[in-house]
Amino acid sequence: MLIRKMPPLALSSRFRQSITPDALRSYLAEFISTFFFVFAVVGSSMASKKTEKLTPEAEGDPSSLVTVAIANTFALSSAVYIAAGASGGHVNPAVTFGMAVGGHISVPTALFYWLSQMLASVFASLVLRVMTVSQVIPISFILFGTHQFQFLT
Repeated sequence: MLIRKMPPLALSSRFRQSITPDALRSYLAEFISTFFFVFAVVGSSMASKKTEKLTPEAEGDPSSLVTVAIANTFALSSAVYIAAGASGGHVNPAVTFGMAVGGHISVPTALFYWLSQMLASVFASLVLRVMTVSQVIPISFILFGTHQFQFLT
């Protein structure tokens, strides 16, 4: 019986492939596209709720839902277009996970994509928070058992 050994440095060689200049360019592309997507989507949702609170007759108006849906559509298509050439335009960590499970990207590369996507989401949310610091943003609460969860509406 012939026993074959796996290459001892398979993980380290994949890690080295994940820190090349082209890979760093793709992480930056993912960061920029995800930042733009989150900024546009959350910003449009915040603007829609702000409009509803300022004009009570607009509350429940389906046009605000359509406006947010169109903003989501254009933001996603623009974000994918921005990053498609450099990284494949994943934008979503779930897409990156699917690409890693399918073997299209290596696990270290997926981890770097996730890191850049998560950081972009946090920075986009922080920028929106700083831009709206003097404004009143409607907040909703969800009660789950004895815990209270807060989110912007």
